[in-house]
Amino acid sequence: MQVKVASDAQQEHADKLTHSEWGAPYLTMEQYFEREKDLYATEFAEAAMTAYVLVPTTAPNTLDFLAYLEVFKRPCLYTGTRTYGYSIDAVFTPVHHRRKGYAAMLLQRIVELFHDHDGVVISNLYSDIGPRFYSDKGWKVHSADELVLPSTHVIPPNEPPAVHLLPVESALDRVCRDDLMYMEQATKTGPPSVYFLLTPSLVHWFQVRSHFYARTKTAFPSPPRSLGVYLLDHKGVATEYMVWTHDFEYSELTILRCRVSEAHGRAFVRAAVAQAAEWSLASVCLWNPERWLAAAFSEFVTTRTDDLPSLLVREGVDDKHHVTWFGNEKYCWV
Repeated sequence: MQVKVASDAQQEHADKLTHSEWGAPYLTMEQYFEREKDLYATEFAEAAMTAYVLVPTTAPNTLDFLAYLEVFKRPCLYTGTRTYGYSIDAVFTPVHHRRKGYAAMLLQRIVELFHDHDGVVISNLYSDIGPRFYSDKGWKVHSADELVLPSTHVIPPNEPPAVHLLPVESALDRVCRDDLMYMEQATKTGPPSVYFLLTPSLVHWFQVRSHFYARTKTAFPSPPRSLGVYLLDHKGVATEYMVWTHDFEYSELTILRCRVSEAHGRAFVRAAVAQAAEWSLASVCLWNPERWLAAAFSEFVTTRTDDLPSLLVREGVDDKHHVTWFGNEKYCWV
């Protein structure tokens, strides 16, 4: 058996096979193909995504592949040093090939492939089948807490009146740049750590997904443009920000990246709740809120049992088990 980059025909066939599991019954086959086509065409996916298949060596172009997955190569920091990490998505085995270990084999071969290019392998994925399958292969589960705040929730003001939040969409490059500058300093010292970079192309990838569901599942005449809010310090640096996307699939305003202070936190949360209400979304969702934020809204914090954030860090043949994952938030998901 061999692992190879999927041909266009193999990738299209994978989309046909996965529709029943990840598209139906809410999307028709045509809608599912439209969504995937839109996402594949984004700047983020064109630069980062590669699809792989496990196939018999004697039939490399077969549509009857044994397993399939997608990999997004994306910039990250490893203990303050720039490198690349690999986000794994859409791990899939056709029904008639299941329970034969093909998905596990493909994952193992993919990690070996990463090793050929980098001394340290950094990879994340999100498990919908519990923690054990991927943990046994090196992807260790990290915190899966989430804050889900109803868009009807009233947040009384208690911050200084001078808080003036600015729209992220007019300064997305600046917010991403200042976020990186801050995280480079934050990750330089201390125990081993990983931080996946927040980039404009990634945020726009989420927006393309949002716009697909806006036109498919809502009656709004045009899709939302807001990408979040931010705050500048006296030096003109974006020191606090909340970047979001409108998730019409699950009726929530999803916070992709959140870095806000306790002093200004309520102003940011209030802005998010107002944005959710404006677009008839049921809630605001933030993964792994800061401790003070989780404490302030403790009745709305739970632990997910799906989309479990899982991280692999491997140097040589050794897995690093005690790695801090900075920014374990929704923007890391693909």
